Amino acid sequence: MSWWSGPTTQLAAQGSRVRVAPATTADVPAYREAVRLSKQRIGQWNPVNAADLEWHLTRQSPEHRTFLIHAVDPAGSHGIVGKVNVTNVVRGRFDSGTLGYDAYDPYAGHGLFGEGLRLVVGLALTPMPDGMGLHRVEANVRPGNERSAGLLRSLGFRREGTVRRMLRLDGPDGQAWRDHDMHALTIEEWPGSPYAPHQPHRLAVLVDAGLEAEFAYRLAQELGVPLLDQQVIPQAAALLSVLASSPVGAVLWGAQLPSLDDLGAAGFDPACVTWISDQPAPSPSVLVDTDRPIDARRTTAIALRCKAIAVGTQDLHPERL
Repeated sequence: MSWWSGPTTQLAAQGSRVRVAPATTADVPAYREAVRLSKQRIGQWNPVNAADLEWHLTRQSPEHRTFLIHAVDPAGSHGIVGKVNVTNVVRGRFDSGTLGYDAYDPYAGHGLFGEGLRLVVGLALTPMPDGMGLHRVEANVRPGNERSAGLLRSLGFRREGTVRRMLRLDGPDGQAWRDHDMHALTIEEWPGSPYAPHQPHRLAVLVDAGLEAEFAYRLAQELGVPLLDQQVIPQAAALLSVLASSPVGAVLWGAQLPSLDDLGAAGFDPACVTWISDQPAPSPSVLVDTDRPIDARRTTAIALRCKAIAVGTQDLHPERL
């Protein structure tokens, strides 16, 4: 068995109650005890293998680091607060890595692991040789694992979305591919602001009543935003109020759509709002040919054009979609 013997002395950090350092062979006995004491709790979400530290030690490199969080005061126990792997590191234009972690009893639930994870994230984002030199770190948590997701949010991680069937893991229904919620932050966001509000990109799309409401619904579904139907919310002021309060924007469908001034008052740059119609409409607009069915392919193409307009990178060709 070959053990990584490269320089790791810089990859360490000291906190008030914990210290962080790369794992070594000397840590194996204490680690085994930590996993033994914690296996029932950890097993709800992650695989449990008291021998996996030896496996990780054989793979240590600048692209695969295993950190242990040690308690300054072991309180009469094994002293291993947690383990954090920084793996799947891709260099070049990406410079990103993935965090995987476990917290161990009897220290879990007392804030020590959170302190240690903050130190590890700092090391991951610190330039080499003192750190790993990453620009971005991500961590993926199964929906329902409130403590893990809450910890990430407390460190300033953003929730980036749900990854379907990401990992094959055990559960009450046996082994299956499990969804995960992806969280991430970049060096520009570090140190993170605890529980910072998410700031999703907002877009507004106006769909003229000359097009079917069912198309407007499918477009909103493709864009991942609500549909505001003027037949349901006929009052213009109420419609604009709902649009202004939506954190992601909306698709608006109806015969009397808001003016450019109204859209500006609702927090949208009119130059980035798409008007979709079967007749010539104010720019920027998408002219839809209703002589052909608006199938899934065309709906997707229209949604992509709306997204391009929303970020100011649209291809300004006037052809119908």
